[in-house]
Amino acid sequence: MNRKWCIALGISLVTGLASADSAGEDDSLMRRLTRQFENSDIEFQRAASNIPFLPVAFLGASYYGDADVDTNRRGAKDISYDVTAVSQAAGMPFLLTERDALIVGEYVSIADIDIETTNTDSFTVATLGLPVGWLRQIDPDWQSVAFVMPMGHRDDRDGSEWTWQYMGGAFARYVQHDRLWWAFGFYADVGPGDDFYIPYVGASWSINERWTVSAMMPWPAILYAPDKNWLLRLGASPSGASWSFNPQGSGDTTVNLDAWDFGLSAERRLAKDLWLSVEAGVGGFRGLRLSGTDVDAPDLDVSTAPYAEIALRFRPSLQF
Repeated sequence: MNRKWCIALGISLVTGLASADSAGEDDSLMRRLTRQFENSDIEFQRAASNIPFLPVAFLGASYYGDADVDTNRRGAKDISYDVTAVSQAAGMPFLLTERDALIVGEYVSIADIDIETTNTDSFTVATLGLPVGWLRQIDPDWQSVAFVMPMGHRDDRDGSEWTWQYMGGAFARYVQHDRLWWAFGFYADVGPGDDFYIPYVGASWSINERWTVSAMMPWPAILYAPDKNWLLRLGASPSGASWSFNPQGSGDTTVNLDAWDFGLSAERRLAKDLWLSVEAGVGGFRGLRLSGTDVDAPDLDVSTAPYAEIALRFRPSLQF
């Protein structure tokens, strides 16, 4: 796997979905799926809003500037690193019954981690993910959602092998009224490092057609859409530059989801369902956890650093 393959796959999926959906063919797969969901009992949004639907496919490239890691350990050398990454993902929903849907997807990422230190070489990490989810509309006010996502990571250092990480959760969504809904649940992240389990609560408030406040972790944000063709987002999201790895190359590379980016993004509709997104901000809570004889430190102090991202997103136009 290489970066060119990841970019080619992402472009073919995202633009392919957009071209198929905008071709005006009544028998296209995306149009059939859209009509099925529009005619089902499943509800995603009640209030009128300019905010577009969630992306079901994307292709993005990001860069994180130099961050300094203070190991806070006597005899361990501090580290500076930057990250350049290309990521692609897509999901396909299938309506099983009038109230049940299955979502099957894929995720691919190639990240170059450039480490500026004398005893640790730079390396590239390839990541593959296979998310599977299930959604049920219990009644007009309640939904239940569950998902699992095994992820495999492998870097290009000698002796490295595939490392597996497993994410999953179960959640419920309650619609208090047309403009306010709540989410409750439980999330787990199991991998070679520390396992992570946490209860979950979130909310989304559609103030009017233009403004929405989302307290949905791990993507809290303020959204502003002045019309149907523009979307501005100010908020946080999991960092794309947060990793655990072993400098000696034992193959235990994993993704950390306890680091955050804070930034502003602007999206513009290019075609019916194809959007272009540009984002910039600060990676303020980035963790590069290290293990090995030279840098074995559970407590790391990582400096803030700027980041930038550009992405193509496919957002289906659902009308309810």
